[in-house]
Amino acid sequence: MRTRPTKRMTLVMIAMLASQTATGMACDVPAGVEVSEADSDRMFDFFRSRSMGLAEALLSTDADARATVSGLFSGGDRYIDAIPDGKYRCRTIKLGGILPLTAYDYFACTISDGGSRIDKTSGSQRFSGTLTSAAQAVFYQGALHYGDEQPIAYGDDPERNQVGCIYRVGDDTTRRYRLELPAPMFESTHDVIELVPVK
Repeated sequence: MRTRPTKRMTLVMIAMLASQTATGMACDVPAGVEVSEADSDRMFDFFRSRSMGLAEALLSTDADARATVSGLFSGGDRYIDAIPDGKYRCRTIKLGGILPLTAYDYFACTISDGGSRIDKTSGSQRFSGTLTSAAQAVFYQGALHYGDEQPIAYGDDPERNQVGCIYRVGDDTTRRYRLELPAPMFESTHDVIELVPVK
């Protein structure tokens, strides 16, 4: 069903846009973690990337996708030090870019090595990388690869590099998370990956 944004959805998005700081880092790049200058810039512009993506998403007429975004952001940024090991359902939501808003189906992800590694293991576009506790969230550093390729390391191909932050969605009892990737190289303005544990 395709409808105009509801009043509640619009208010949630406006509140999120208004609450974002124009400068600063979403989560500091942890000591000992090296990123390229381009990725350092992406992290510095994290909130601007998010705000622009949410603003573009408001233009979408896809009510279900808008509701998904509202649910992921309505609680604000809930900080965590780590994400538990295990199997997760994960889906990518692309904010802005070629289309105002695109929400994909769930695929398979895993968190391993004591919460220090993440891998998306199914779907045509996949990623792998490391997770490190940062000042206000969990910092992600990794790289995109495709389903017919082996995972590649951060830095092997600068156009595949990814950096971002993981936050908890909901209250402290909720095991649901969102990984945000600012200014992705392809297709969108801001990417969000929802992570839900497989029970």
